[in-house]
Amino acid sequence: MKTNDFKNKVALITGSSIGIGKAIAMELGSHGIKVVINGRQKGKLIEAYEELRALDYDVLAIAADIRYANQCEILIEKTIEKFGRLDIVVNNAAVSSRGSVEEAAVSNIEVLMDTNFSGSAYISKYAIPHLKKTKGHLIFINSVGGMRGMPYNMAYTSSKMAQAALAEALLLELHEDQVHVGIAYVGFTENDTRKTILDVDGAWIFLPKRNNIRLMKPASVAKNVFRMMRKRNFKIILTPLGHFTNLMTRHFPRFTNWLVHWTSKKIREDFTFLEEERKLNTEYGEIDVQVPFVILDAIPD
Repeated sequence: MKTNDFKNKVALITGSSIGIGKAIAMELGSHGIKVVINGRQKGKLIEAYEELRALDYDVLAIAADIRYANQCEILIEKTIEKFGRLDIVVNNAAVSSRGSVEEAAVSNIEVLMDTNFSGSAYISKYAIPHLKKTKGHLIFINSVGGMRGMPYNMAYTSSKMAQAALAEALLLELHEDQVHVGIAYVGFTENDTRKTILDVDGAWIFLPKRNNIRLMKPASVAKNVFRMMRKRNFKIILTPLGHFTNLMTRHFPRFTNWLVHWTSKKIREDFTFLEEERKLNTEYGEIDVQVPFVILDAIPD
């Protein structure tokens, strides 16, 4: 498809108040696409909404927690109420955590599977009838961690591998309906300084800076995702690390196991938290994502 063919189409991006999701909203908006942004923290969502409106993009912001099927259904319904159609869905919302299988809180496993896998499934389920009408795009933002299980990050990689299986199933289910299904495997990316993850005990903490790792910019990820939509490709792997992991896992599994274990231990060293880092930082406001949002109100134009 040509870039101009996307003008006035409608896109819903989950988890788009910060980071990659917001960058995708910015990219799509720049091509004349009407965007619906979503998040669980209304303060961040309003900031993103105002930033997009300042660029004169047509945008709707809806607060919802995709862990809950009823909120996903209402999220789709409000999109249709506002714009009358749905052409693009980007399943971007995700939560991460740290810790081995033994030490991680059970609640971490539940939250990550509910968000990263079930949330994507719920959104897709309710969006599919509308995407069939428009022969639209159903996109999944995955991770290099979704290619294989990673130690000390079990809940995240397991949930992302489940999401990848969902995308593969939908690729075949929706083929005859001409709905484009795509999955983007993203490597290490620059994060918003307010991004939070679950610590081993289930507490929300700020994500530490990743030392000595080359990071991809969210805007670059967004451009690659839009290119995937234009070409209607199923899979893209971003960053050399992603291609290397994919190649090595297929051809040299034993060596890859050793390498992944060694690399994971180095990354684990970056997750050395000082006690003060576990405290809420008032500069960024209260971390309120542990309380599910049940308010699904559109922020007026």
